[in-house]
Amino acid sequence: MKTDTTVVEHDQVCLVSTAEEAAALPSLSIALVSHDGAQPPSLTPLRPRVTGNLSAVRATDDVVVCYSERPAADVMHLYRTLGRDMPAVLVAAREFDAQDVVAAFDHGATSYLVLSQTPEVCLVGAAITTARGESCLSPVAATALLRHVLRAPFAASTEPLSSGDLTPRERQIMELLVTGHTVLEIAEHFTLTSKTVRNNLSTIYAKLQVRRQSEAILMWLGYQPQSA
Repeated sequence: MKTDTTVVEHDQVCLVSTAEEAAALPSLSIALVSHDGAQPPSLTPLRPRVTGNLSAVRATDDVVVCYSERPAADVMHLYRTLGRDMPAVLVAAREFDAQDVVAAFDHGATSYLVLSQTPEVCLVGAAITTARGESCLSPVAATALLRHVLRAPFAASTEPLSSGDLTPRERQIMELLVTGHTVLEIAEHFTLTSKTVRNNLSTIYAKLQVRRQSEAILMWLGYQPQSA
């Protein structure tokens, strides 16, 4: 089964060391949210637009990099203001905080790197991957998410999931999602943009009354959250 998540280990490091390599990088619109104006040097070849103002983030950006002490708060703000139009988000956290990881993904983050665990030079590859609609995670972030999902009170459903509220296209997207296809692969299958697929997924999550991909997949496979 394919997966749309890359766990970034320490040996997965690629440096952009020559002008030729920099020129070969894709042209992306990147908003780098940094409240103190700091910029990871490794991102320089991608020419990000550095801003401390979240209102400067555009729906047309390919990816937003949240580079701050408490990045989940920035993701929450973007989620509240942009909703379905929020671009793919790469969190570049300076320190690890398990609750911050969960909160960021609950509000639409796509990738999460912890820079005290994963070298900053991994940011270029992670930004490009995130812009494609795929996820990159530092191992500690992946562990935090896994533990959160395993603690979620899911139980086997006594009745099959009613997908009547989903459109035929939304059902097709879910079928591809549960078989391990990435957002990019789903977009290519239907000749759509990755942003359109993410918008469809946001609508699906709302209809299924879940907040993230893992919960939607569990429900689609016949599980539902227990009542509190």
